[in-house]
Parts: sequence; C-alpha cells; structure tokens
Amino acid sequence: MKTRVFLMVAIMATFFGTTLSRPDTRAASLREEMVVKAKAEGSLVVVGSNASLLRTGLDGFRRRYPFIKITDLAMNTGSTVNRVSLEAKAGRLTIDWAGISEDGSEVLVRRGLNAKLDFPHLKDFEPGSQPPHGLYVGGAANPRIQGVYNTDLVSPQEVPKSWEDIGDPKWKGKTMISRSSEEFPGRLAWFWRDRTGNWNWDRAFELFRKIKAQDPVIGRGMYGGGQSVAAGEVAIFWFAVPSSVAQLAVQRGAPIGLIAFPKFFGALRAWNIFKNAPHPAAAWLFTDYLISPEGQFEFSDKVGAYLPLNRKAKLGSLAQWADNLGASVKNMVLLDLAKLEEIYDPAAQKKSQEFFFQLMGLR
Repeated sequence: MKTRVFLMVAIMATFFGTTLSRPDTRAASLREEMVVKAKAEGSLVVVGSNASLLRTGLDGFRRRYPFIKITDLAMNTGSTVNRVSLEAKAGRLTIDWAGISEDGSEVLVRRGLNAKLDFPHLKDFEPGSQPPHGLYVGGAANPRIQGVYNTDLVSPQEVPKSWEDIGDPKWKGKTMISRSSEEFPGRLAWFWRDRTGNWNWDRAFELFRKIKAQDPVIGRGMYGGGQSVAAGEVAIFWFAVPSSVAQLAVQRGAPIGLIAFPKFFGALRAWNIFKNAPHPAAAWLFTDYLISPEGQFEFSDKVGAYLPLNRKAKLGSLAQWADNLGASVKNMVLLDLAKLEEIYDPAAQKKSQEFFFQLMGLR
C-alpha cells in the first residue's frame, strides 16, 4: 500500500478533563469507563452521507451497547463542515460524531473543533494511515474509481483500461457524469502534475472536453448515478465511488462492474469526535467499535465498499466485491495531507469548478 509518509504516534490525550494516557493493557478499563459515561448520556448524534446505514447496519454495535440511541443526519462533507463550524461558534453543538472525507476533517482540525482521543485498536492499523496530530481517525479507504458500467451494455473487451479510453467517441450518448464532479478537472490536473509540481491543466481539461462530446447525462449524485447504470439507462457513469453502488451490485444482483485501472486516487473516510460534543463517551464507543476487527468487517459488509485499514479485519462482502474488481488499496494513491493546502488552493478549486460548470452548461 502506497501511503503518505506519516510517523505513527501514540495518542496521549485529555478527554474532557480526564487524562487518557493508558497502555494497551488498560484498554478494557478504558472501555468500561466509557460505558459508564455513555449509559448516563444514552444518546448519540452521527452525521455523514451514509449516516442512516450507520444507524441501521451495525448490528454488532447495537447488541454491544443497546443503551445508546443513535440519531442520524444525512449530510455530505461540505454541509457537515459548515454546520459543525456554525454550531460550535454559536456554542450550541448538537453533533457528536461525523464520518466525512479526510480533507473535510482537516478543515475541522484547523478550525480547532476536534477532540484528541486515545483508541487502542489503532495499533493494528496500516502504518501511515493515521494523521500525526491524532485529531480524527482514518477509518477506512474510500477509492475514487474511474467509473462504473453496466455489464449487460459494455463487454469485457470494451471496458476502458486507460485515461485515453475514457475519452473515446464510441461512448457518445451512453454516459453520465455527476454535477458534483466539479473537483475532478482540478484533481486530475494535480494528479498529473510534473516533477516540479506544475499542474497539468491542459491534459485534464482535454479529457473533460472529450467527455462533454459524449453528450453525457448530468446526474445529481453518486448513488443516483449507480442506479441509472444498474437500470441500463446509461452504460457508464464516470468518476463514481464503489461505496455508492456496491449495495446495488452485491445485494440486488445488479449488472454493475467497476472501471478501476492503476493508479487511481482515493482518500480515507475519517471519523471525527468534537470538542464539547453532547455525548462524547457514546461517540468514543462508536468509533472504538468501528475500528475494531468486527466493526471494520461490518462497515465494509453493510455500509459500503470501503476498504478496512485494521490489519486484523476481514473484508466484508461489499469491500470484497470492489477489491475483486480492482478497487483495492494497492491500486490507490492516497491524498497527501502535507500538500492539502496546495490541492485545495481556493484559486485552483475555482478554476476547476468554473471550467466544469461552463463546459457542462450548468451555469
């Protein structure tokens, strides 16, 4: 696995006035302490794009902690960052836990909103998978594949195997792209940068011009695009994420395949607990379960095709499906947090967005 070069650190922290500097041998005592506190709290508010599945799909957590009532709020990363920031500024934080992208989590960290906590299971995680500051948990790998396709409409020989294949004119009238893909011209320009760090905007823009020439359907979200592919309404949905379509493919027998040729970029799904959260102990137990071998398996079996980072965890059915089709950790180039300010430079983001929206006729 190609990872960012991080120093793995032992997280020694203060948990709302209680120092959590404990060796691994005291992990059980730490959990018992959190259970006592969580029973008094009784509730937990979680947010994220798959929050409802986190509430309903984690049977192991509900069995282990039946006294915690989970309330879920479905929000994407941008909406979550904005809401948590506004609530914290107003001193009325209602959210305990957020499962969002790694870059969004870094924004929250830089605003001083995250609590720094100790999680014993992290000793079993992939080296380099955790941020050195320890202010959120890199919970699972979330690959960004090149696309998904309908296996009844695209033969194995036709499946794109290179970036050039994506722009092939033969896909005219057969493709779809999400209106939320405005980041990808910029992300690919960065991905294709030269050795001196110059972004390859020309190559990225040219690829998207070729996609535009295909007269793609403009969708509104990743999950909806997966549904369109499954229904045979389009042959290919560009720049999807496997987590958004795996449930369709695995659980409903949908004719969906992945376009995932090396190397493609991805990021970690990050799990955040906030300072002054109303139910901090329940949030700690929730994260502790999700990073355990059982929780990692269940997350990748019931919630989405996210790839576990706990080396003791087995792949769930959704993650196994994605891994078998090429969306594996070894094929991913993870976001470099040291270059986050460069990747998310406001001028670069504006350039990417304005090009995409103008090209696709969305403005």
